[in-house]
Formats: sequence, structure tokens, C-alpha cells
Amino acid sequence: MTSDQYAVLVDTGVGPAGGEAAEWLGTAGRLPRLLEAAGVRADEIDTVILTHVHLDHAGWNVEGDRPRFGNAEYVVQQAELDHARGSTTYRKLIAPLGSQLRAVDGRASVAGLTLLPTPGHTPGHQSVLTDQALIAGDVLVHPAQARWPELVYVYEQEPAVATTSRREVLRLAAELGVPIAAAHVSCDQR
Repeated sequence: MTSDQYAVLVDTGVGPAGGEAAEWLGTAGRLPRLLEAAGVRADEIDTVILTHVHLDHAGWNVEGDRPRFGNAEYVVQQAELDHARGSTTYRKLIAPLGSQLRAVDGRASVAGLTLLPTPGHTPGHQSVLTDQALIAGDVLVHPAQARWPELVYVYEQEPAVATTSRREVLRLAAELGVPIAAAHVSCDQR
């Protein structure tokens, strides 16, 4: 996604074959191929916004022990960093970001986009509001949650808080007339 003069990437996906998320999910991520197909080089990404620090959302953060997107600022909520600190995911996919990592606290403007705290799935989960969509990460993980926001997802750390975040995301998207882009919801009706 471009935001004015910025090239912004929201989440970095599953990661490479052999990575922890690829092993867990039984499939490798496709982000490098997809970026190449779109004509975007890794060094052109200015900002990487992480909705949260789960393996399947931060898998391509690094290449070896260096940030994959060498010119990018990686942005995550401070509450998410506090929650993840000490975990294997933090050590492997966040700590190597070093000085490229920027923590925000609460609602923030980054690269012309608005970051909205949407906790519940994780304590520091955030969504990204653009002028065209509300990118909601794992706020919604099943289409039924759009109708029944109180439906709990097994991996929600704080289900009541997640329900409140879902309701707020649904309300805001309706109010602004923008679609919700959720990471795992498929509209495929095969």
C-alpha cells in the first residue's frame, strides 16, 4: 500500500519455509514473491506496521539476523512489545529489528495512516485506518463475527476486550463507509 509518498506494508506474514510459522501452519509464506509480482523491492518499503507480534503476522520481519526491509521503520504498539518480550517470537523476529523498531502508545499517525489500538486478541493488537479500508489484523477471524461480535476465537487473550474491539471496528467501518480487511477471513464461497 502506498500512503502519499510512503510505501507501507501491514504485517509481514507467515515467513519462509522452515520458519516456525510455516512449520506450524504447514505452508510457507509468499510475501517476497507477491511483492516482486507487484514490482516492489524490499528496499522500497518505508514503513512496516505490525498489527501484532504473532508468528503468522511477523514471519518475514527478518532475513537471517537482519531486518528484511532494511530501509523501513517497523511500528508496533508498546503494549504488544511488553507482552511479547522474552518470547521466542520476540527474540527471533522483533529483537533483530534494533533501531528500526518504533513503539507507539495508543492511537497514532504513521506514514499518513491512523493506528488504532484494538486489543483483545493480544494486549497490544492494533488496526490500521486508511482512506480506503480498515485493516483489522486478527480483530475478526471468521465472517460470523461481523454478525455476532461476541463469538470468541480460541486464541484471544482477553475475549471480552476482543469483543469490544470488534464492535468498535465494525462501528467505525460502517460510520466511515470503508470495508474491513481482516487477515484470516475469506469470502471464498466454494
